[in-house]
Amino acid sequence: MNLIVSSEADTASINLRDRLLEMAEWEEDGSFDNRPMWSLTKDYGEFCVKGTRLITIEKLHIYAEEIDKDWEKKNKNEIHNIVFLSRHKAASGRPSLTVHPIGNWGSAEYGGKEAEISGVAPEWMTGLLLKIKENRIPRYDVCFEATHHGPLLEKPTMFLEIGSSESEWENYEPAKALIKSLLQLEPAIGPNVVGIGGGHYTPRFTEAVFSHEVCFGHMIANYGVAVLNSNLIEKAINLSRAEGIYFHRKGMKKSEYRKWKNWAEEKGVKVYNQKDYEKRNL
Repeated sequence: MNLIVSSEADTASINLRDRLLEMAEWEEDGSFDNRPMWSLTKDYGEFCVKGTRLITIEKLHIYAEEIDKDWEKKNKNEIHNIVFLSRHKAASGRPSLTVHPIGNWGSAEYGGKEAEISGVAPEWMTGLLLKIKENRIPRYDVCFEATHHGPLLEKPTMFLEIGSSESEWENYEPAKALIKSLLQLEPAIGPNVVGIGGGHYTPRFTEAVFSHEVCFGHMIANYGVAVLNSNLIEKAINLSRAEGIYFHRKGMKKSEYRKWKNWAEEKGVKVYNQKDYEKRNL
């Protein structure tokens, strides 16, 4: 069973939740956090299938620590994947539609725990980005973001976000585009990889999934590379069920690239190049 989470502390999250309730058929199915819980009554795509639950929580979602365990304990039902509906805030104010995994490579300033990362489902997250591109609306960038912020969860989790200012957060059109993408979601094909290097908006990794058959799990931007250790990268590979690593080589310091490329070779971890992937037909 998949779980979709919205937060009353986030206007974009509520906008997305309301569009989801409008665009699919639900029935009320008990409560969670003293708020109605909804269950899908039919299949939409391959992710939002009958029985998928939609909940709303009071607190800001990035602080919903162990909500997966809490929900399973109260509902006696196993969660397979979690999607959080969220806003994205950027100083640029540039309109954007994004999806990303969660966790902290270093300090935990915005939920989660220091140097801990959550589960991730590369095939679903990449599939969602592809659908967002298919349903994109004018003026909005479509991209991955690197792994960042909380909460810390065991279950594979992704954040689906509208950016980057209040005018976008409350706008129906980007919310409809994201919800349409979620309801049409199918798993992407291609090897699972961990992305390392480059900026927070992972232009190289986003470009790679649009052009080639590859699925990204955890993605480590340069600010994460600066505090990375072998235990964390091994955890990222395991949680991503990754077959290897893909470096944004030109977006990294040469010393960092050489360090982690040598580490991968010593550990027998495959280092992928774009020529290793099949072309994606979009």
